[in-house]
Amino acid sequence: MMTNINNPFEFFDFQKMLAALKVPTVDGNSENLINAQKKTLETFANASKVLFEGYNALAKKQIEVLNKAISSAKDATSELAKGNPQQSAGKSIELIQESIVEAQNIATDFSKIAEKTAKESFEILNKRLLEGLTEIKKVIEDEGKKASVKN
Repeated sequence: MMTNINNPFEFFDFQKMLAALKVPTVDGNSENLINAQKKTLETFANASKVLFEGYNALAKKQIEVLNKAISSAKDATSELAKGNPQQSAGKSIELIQESIVEAQNIATDFSKIAEKTAKESFEILNKRLLEGLTEIKKVIEDEGKKASVKN
């Protein structure tokens, strides 16, 4: 039973789980593991940079859309105020059609930016994951060779 409400994972013993994995220990030179961790941190930094740039582009696009919408609304109201009621009704319908098409284009642009951002960050992280697994495999193989030489 949990006694610490601030830690919902208190019931889970990570040390027992890691001991059950029976991963060979790395004796001596741990430089390879340190370098692997540095590469992983650099990869997360690169992925974060890609996400930041993508969401920054999305925010800029939203500002551009908002400014354009304000300008269009201003122009539309001044146009509608000038004409007679029949012309105003026709112009209103035309403005609504233009707005719908513009909204569809904006949604497409937003989805392209979001898709590109997600794809680039995923590729960066996926590449590092595969490299990391290869590095772990090599360390385990090297330690196994060392252990067999000792025996």
